[in-house]
Amino acid sequence: MWVFGYGSLMWDGWENARGCIRRARAELSGYRRVFNKPSIRNWGTEKCPCPTLNLVKADTACCCGLAFEFPDYREQEILKYLTKREGRDFVLHKLSAQLEEGDKIEPLVFIYEGKNLIPSNGVSDIAELVLLASGTAGSCISYVKGVADELRRLGINDPAVSVLWQYLTP
Repeated sequence: MWVFGYGSLMWDGWENARGCIRRARAELSGYRRVFNKPSIRNWGTEKCPCPTLNLVKADTACCCGLAFEFPDYREQEILKYLTKREGRDFVLHKLSAQLEEGDKIEPLVFIYEGKNLIPSNGVSDIAELVLLASGTAGSCISYVKGVADELRRLGINDPAVSVLWQYLTP
């Protein structure tokens, strides 16, 4: 069983306690990252939501992230944990991805399909929300930094993340 991470799943170590047997860089074609999912608990509040990452379809795009492999017998445990963590408006998709080594996999990918999306007129709108938001897991800027640091460590340049991070840290 594989799970694809494109946001905080890539860097917070959740997989270690759940028996991950392999962690590999992977590409998910036809999707791109966007900061449009409001976190109102972990990284923000209802009054001041943190824009967290989501995926949107984009025919010519490719989202690079991390794929985590788990033994099949742990599938129910992993799904229960991720469903609770991600929230009820995330829909689980089984999509085609390619590992850096070339192997094709079909990881489970959580994509937010709720109605409460954060509208944006550009990076300045998102940055303003990031600077104000904080929740039970920490500040929204810590969330963005965690994702930006992990992408940099992996050698992945994703404009949705790098442009926002540059805007926040001139």
